[in-house]
Amino acid sequence: MRRILIILCLIPAFTIPSYCDEPRRLEKIVVTPSRLVSDSAETGRSINILDSPAIALSSYNAIPDIIGNIGGIDIRRRGPEGVQSDVNIRGATFEENTVLIDGIRINDPQTGHYTMDLPVTLADVDRIEILKGPASSVYGPNSFGGVINIITKKPEGPKISLDASGGSFDYFNTLLSAAFPIGILGNRFTIEESRSTGYMPETEFNILSLSDSGVIKTDFGDYNFLFGYTKKDFGADTFYVPTYSNEEEHTDTRFFKIDGVIEKGGLKMTPKLFLRRHWDKFIIDRNQPGGMTNYHTNYSYGVELDFVLNNNFMDAAYGFEVSRDTIDSTNIQTHSRTNDDMFFELSPHLLEKLAVNLGMRWDHSSGFNWAISPSASAVYELFKNFSVRGLVGRSYRIPTFTDLYYNDVKNAGNPDLRPESSWTYEAGADFKLDTAYCSATYFHRNSYDTIDWTRPNANSKWQASNIGTIATNGVELSLGISPKTCWRESPVEKIFFEYTACDSYRKHDYLSKYALDYLKQQISFGIEYDIVGFKNSWVLNFKKRVGQAPCIVADFKLSKNIINKGKLNLTAFFEATNLFDTDYSEQSDVSMPGRWFKSGGRIEF
Repeated sequence: MRRILIILCLIPAFTIPSYCDEPRRLEKIVVTPSRLVSDSAETGRSINILDSPAIALSSYNAIPDIIGNIGGIDIRRRGPEGVQSDVNIRGATFEENTVLIDGIRINDPQTGHYTMDLPVTLADVDRIEILKGPASSVYGPNSFGGVINIITKKPEGPKISLDASGGSFDYFNTLLSAAFPIGILGNRFTIEESRSTGYMPETEFNILSLSDSGVIKTDFGDYNFLFGYTKKDFGADTFYVPTYSNEEEHTDTRFFKIDGVIEKGGLKMTPKLFLRRHWDKFIIDRNQPGGMTNYHTNYSYGVELDFVLNNNFMDAAYGFEVSRDTIDSTNIQTHSRTNDDMFFELSPHLLEKLAVNLGMRWDHSSGFNWAISPSASAVYELFKNFSVRGLVGRSYRIPTFTDLYYNDVKNAGNPDLRPESSWTYEAGADFKLDTAYCSATYFHRNSYDTIDWTRPNANSKWQASNIGTIATNGVELSLGISPKTCWRESPVEKIFFEYTACDSYRKHDYLSKYALDYLKQQISFGIEYDIVGFKNSWVLNFKKRVGQAPCIVADFKLSKNIINKGKLNLTAFFEATNLFDTDYSEQSDVSMPGRWFKSGGRIEF
């Protein structure tokens, strides 16, 4: 069976012609690797973009699951369908990366384990931009490995979408998204429920998400608002304490933001107001009523004001942000801190083939000193369609409330922790055409005062501490072919291959919980092709983590557009994840699901 599946996956690759009718250069894709919006070919940063078509072809329904196929991105899941995930980029821990919604940081101040509790549905997402490398000069603390920026859709209507699917393990998912204008206000409302009885005991889940977004155009600029809500109830078999198989967790995430764009002459001003609330209830043993139960509620809220000035000599961005983090917890107790920052960026217009970006940011949090995060990047078009780039930048992060204050029989926080920082250096080259692309990157990161949870032996408590310096080296290689852009008869639409290798070093005589547990090698191979109107998407992922045996996971999706008349569109699909039924784990020996089949459909009108 396995051989047949591999053959079916590879056959279409041999239909690629050895010629193209008329090679063309890739069209410009506008991205936001900085406050200065630029073309993807004009930035010195390593960028991956998942657009709406790529998201639609994915075999997953949750954002964390989708981005796990990108080279250098390690999604450490404790459950499927977005139940609970950590995101690691380029060997950095789950605390050392930044997650944004429309450019606003949503990192959880309590613990990075909750940062990927995203208060939006996949139907709300227009694209996902992934910036690899240091980004504290742009987006503030945590950005050691990189940044994930989730860009939401602008309401367009009237339009209604209905999704329904079911599958193995009593899985059921349903979604309604309706976009409708209300006078001068564009509006979209989405609600989704996903549930399953679980792929093994104590892994059941029920997830409810809803969002409402709007846009209004006025004489004083355009204003956007978004409210998102996600509630999760799930069994957490050995999620955090390996000796307890009856753990249970409930989380509630709410997010509100409003931003606007005011332009006059060459100056653009963007005010932002945001609020994020996260609540969780963790039960260590659901079979022992009155046993250890922790409640936590944290808030992050603030205001940001950005200015962008464009002229013939240079582009400049500057601004400030003021925010506050609070927590009220049965374990961590009550704490709060205020965060202030200022930033600027310059992009001088020096040469037609050269793009340069210089950035600097100053951050201050209560109880800690000011931190300065500079960066410099450049990209130069050496030949037509071929460019080289380089980047150097400093990143830092302050300890979370869990790092500082959490304490139980197995773990002990440390209120004397110092902030950690890093310097990253990288160089890369890119070749891009309509029909193909190739990208290669080398990076080196030195992390200082690294925060980790360690212990001298398996019988001791995990203790949060600054363990010193860690040196990390890595390489990334991406290849892609789009035969259909130059040969319309080709059934193959896209083939991609990504290879990532990473190695961190620190001489130590202790057990490390996070900092030295990383993805050493990753290979992703994917192919998308069309046969008699059936769209096929295959992805094979090879992963090798420190201290674990390598594993290969294959995912497959088949979809068919049944009706496409005017605004009416009906699509049916069948998908399978972990097709080879591989036995593997991604975090703390928590078993991931075996072979999982799903099918369903979507209707739009």
